[in-house]
Amino acid sequence: FIGDMTSEFQRLGLYVLLINMSTTAFLVRHALKPRIQTSQFIARKFRQVRLFQAFPDHDSALLKTPLASLDSVKSFANKFYLQTTSEDDIPLRDGQRLVCVGDVHGDYTALCRFLKIAGVMNNNEQWCGGDSILVQCGDVLDRGSEELKCFSLLSRLSQQAPVNDGQVIVLWGNHEVLNSLGDFYYTTGDDEYQQQVGVIVDNALGSTYWRAQFADYQPSRWATYEPGGILAEPLLKNLKVAVKVGKTVCVHAGLTKRLLEENGGLTGMNQAAQTWIQQVHHKDFNNNFGHYTSEKEAIESAQQRRNIAHSSAPPVFLGGIGDSTPIWMRAYSMPADRDLHNPKTIGMLRDVLQELEAERLVMGHTVQSQINSAISGMAWRIDVGASKGVASGTPEVLEVIRQGKEEIVSILTPSGKLASRERHTVESLV
Repeated sequence: FIGDMTSEFQRLGLYVLLINMSTTAFLVRHALKPRIQTSQFIARKFRQVRLFQAFPDHDSALLKTPLASLDSVKSFANKFYLQTTSEDDIPLRDGQRLVCVGDVHGDYTALCRFLKIAGVMNNNEQWCGGDSILVQCGDVLDRGSEELKCFSLLSRLSQQAPVNDGQVIVLWGNHEVLNSLGDFYYTTGDDEYQQQVGVIVDNALGSTYWRAQFADYQPSRWATYEPGGILAEPLLKNLKVAVKVGKTVCVHAGLTKRLLEENGGLTGMNQAAQTWIQQVHHKDFNNNFGHYTSEKEAIESAQQRRNIAHSSAPPVFLGGIGDSTPIWMRAYSMPADRDLHNPKTIGMLRDVLQELEAERLVMGHTVQSQINSAISGMAWRIDVGASKGVASGTPEVLEVIRQGKEEIVSILTPSGKLASRERHTVESLV
């Protein structure tokens, strides 16, 4: 496969490290073909499922009601309330720990291993991290089938941590954004959502026809994550694009000084994301009882619903693989497991750290064989591909502890703690 694709990669000027076949498929889909149109999926679904029958009479007041506002749906959604701080620049107190966890991708077992290695969750799945600050660097979603279960655990811990002055912070990853946009390229299906979300909506409306407004294209998932959707208020609005803790800046993929200047800094980016995900951009397309005259009308309505989410999204959420945005960048994390030698890239990294008065940038997004740093600890890459849907990598956690005026960086592994110098890549030629 790789041999067959060599000429195509060269033609496009893509020089990438293919870490595993899962990552290869990701790169090929985005680089070598245009984005798949949602309507293709929808049309296929409609050939399989007939939604258009004689519609019974329903309460007309519910026809346009946002699903998130139904009482039983709100009760379900509140279980996912993510309690987090409004601060974007958080001081690290003397003796306090910051622990950073990489991509989870729907693997509950991997998430639990991360949290136990970090020392913030015990065997009863309760917070035991004291005043530690936990930052999960995004990509809880896709490639795994326990996504809601993962978010539920993080939400519970976020409510327990403040009792001991601890905090749980979850960042936006590109896969959270894709799901919010209605782009389900990397999902493992809709089963978890049908079983938990779909059934509740069915009972609340007394009908299953609400799925028609999503053209039966993973409707329960779509209704869960879209702007103004079921988990928009309790969960997604509390995700951050990036956060600074002590002298460490955490983001899913990367940052540049230009991104900060164009988007109002960390606070501007986080506020833009919060505003967008809370708004019901699709209200004109709500049709909870599937009152369409044809399959074509339903498909076009669903496509418009998706398009308006795209057109209204903040700039920090746009782009695709390799683009210089906080959720898509790979400049600081590729090639994997190796140092950075491009003077322009090194300069960008130094500029953004100087702008933020920080010492290091922590990111996930690009799979590494183990947690490692580039440029002597300026960039830490913590996505170890732990999910069985990615590479079944060994979970590791980055730890930063403030001791006096210094911050001590370590790597927490299943075998114990490693000093940061043991994971520095080869020195760059600067």
